[in-house]
Amino acid sequence: MPQELTSQELTAVGGGGSATTGFATGTTCTRTGSYKAANKYMEAIVVVVKGAKFPNFTDGKKTTWYALSSGTTTTSTGGFEAVKVSAGTV
Repeated sequence: MPQELTSQELTAVGGGGSATTGFATGTTCTRTGSYKAANKYMEAIVVVVKGAKFPNFTDGKKTTWYALSSGTTTTSTGGFEAVKVSAGTV
């Protein structure tokens, strides 16, 4: 039987001593937005709507999802950048 989550928000200490709030798999989303989670192999980015439950990671395991800042594509610990490429050029 799956373990019930007792806390909606988990707090983890991020780089630079700043605190970052994350949401565990199975908790209810309080604000529609883009969220990121990672394991040692990859990062996943999903859109979660307000009222929906946070999903498992792509490998099916529980994880903690962190909100992506609106208007920013990079962070101090890394990030991503979208690039448009013409078909057949890659």
